[in-house]
Amino acid sequence: MPHRVVSSVVLVAGLLVSAACAHHRPASPADRFFLHKEARTVAPAADESTRQASAEETVKLRELMASARPAPRESTPTLETSDPALAAALKDLSIASTPETLYAVGAAYHRRGLLDQAFTYYSQSQHLAPHRPQTHEALARLWRDGGMAHLGLVEVHRAIYYSPSWAAAHNTLGTLLQAVGLREDARSEYEKAIQLDDHAAYAFNNLCYLSFVEGKTELAMIQCQSALYLDPRLSAAHNNLGLIYAAVGRLDLARGEFELAGPSAYASYNMGIVYLSQNRYSDAAGEFDAADDSHAGLFDAARRARDARQHAELDRQNRGGQ
Repeated sequence: MPHRVVSSVVLVAGLLVSAACAHHRPASPADRFFLHKEARTVAPAADESTRQASAEETVKLRELMASARPAPRESTPTLETSDPALAAALKDLSIASTPETLYAVGAAYHRRGLLDQAFTYYSQSQHLAPHRPQTHEALARLWRDGGMAHLGLVEVHRAIYYSPSWAAAHNTLGTLLQAVGLREDARSEYEKAIQLDDHAAYAFNNLCYLSFVEGKTELAMIQCQSALYLDPRLSAAHNNLGLIYAAVGRLDLARGEFELAGPSAYASYNMGIVYLSQNRYSDAAGEFDAADDSHAGLFDAARRARDARQHAELDRQNRGGQ
């Protein structure tokens, strides 16, 4: 469930973003400016080779992860035919325009990061069924993903009003609260989601990332492992666990988790980010090269490789001048 999870590591299918000229088209996010129960598993005991990262290293790692850019979006004219799920949703909509078919088209666009189109279809669905909680929750995620989480708070509260026991809505509220800086309130909502659904792997993953950014590394590790116990294929949890291992100096385990999260190119890219955080510029350049070689145009791997090499050369010159 990629739309329900928060991940600090770069993901191609992302946890995060024309002009309004149609006379009756609703305003869109793009128009406005163009995210407990006891843990079930335990963390492995640290051995002598485990190194706690310095506070400076950890902060730098988080900043680099947050700054990594997403992959370019597909061009809209070909997406409707190249994406089977979107094509199927549009076909269903052509047969019957209902809140459900409109929502499905909006969700397909949302999944591909086309927030403007998603907003249009979600809004039409909401107009036909204003009390439908799924649409309010989806609009809340859309505002969050467009970088305007505060505008999503009204929508997610409406979703919870219409469906108080819906775990996913409480989880989404947690992601919005975290995005606006209300971490303790966010934690409470993630825990509420788990109380309502003790198989909510996505909520355990979000607790994991929240604990990590608060410096609670051991707790974060337990929570990510709990998420993966419930859903071993949850890529965001593998990525977050990899980030935790990197922060404690277990780069071998970090790479393993990144590789479990997705294709090797993405694992190489994420390892490049990790090496940048440790000022290991030559190693970072090699990882970015590997990412670019196996997936040409992945994110900004080629540019990052060039930048890393420049930093490595500056380091070499500085050491030689001392």
